[in-house]
Amino acid sequence: MSLLSGPRRARRFFDRLAPLYDGINARIYKPEWLARVRAAMHGRVLDVGVGTGFTTGHLTDAVGIDLSAPMLRRARYRGDLVRANFVRPPFGEGSFDTVVLAGSFYYLPDPQETMDIAARLLRPGGTVVILSPATWILSPFVPIYAREEYESFITHAGLRVASYARLNWAACLVVAEKP
Repeated sequence: MSLLSGPRRARRFFDRLAPLYDGINARIYKPEWLARVRAAMHGRVLDVGVGTGFTTGHLTDAVGIDLSAPMLRRARYRGDLVRANFVRPPFGEGSFDTVVLAGSFYYLPDPQETMDIAARLLRPGGTVVILSPATWILSPFVPIYAREEYESFITHAGLRVASYARLNWAACLVVAEKP
């Protein structure tokens, strides 16, 4: 079990991290990764674990969801911000064209349930974008999934894998589409 599993632990961790979050993101979230995540997004976007809005804060019609009130207070966001748990999303089926999980997929308690929820929230032709760690060095802190595991989560949710890319030794980018 990773150190940051479960919504309470993750929320407390990010509540405390909020004042430092933008500086940390600027150091570890490579500009080319951000560009690739943004290139995969289209239409109405849901950013799961939005934090301070680093990935989607520039979009006027995006929705950012996060458990951490301190993160949301610090957010620079042009769209809407919602304090909620993605496991019980306050949105109807087919509400979004893109669901982004940039640095949040591995904090959610059940990867298959997460992918199932994302699939329900997508409109036909929608996209799920996942940016996650891909090195076992981080496994004491967060779950690390192999390519085959992402493919299984995606296909069992009724989606198809559009792409899987290792971005370097530490991260991967997974894109899935809803038929």
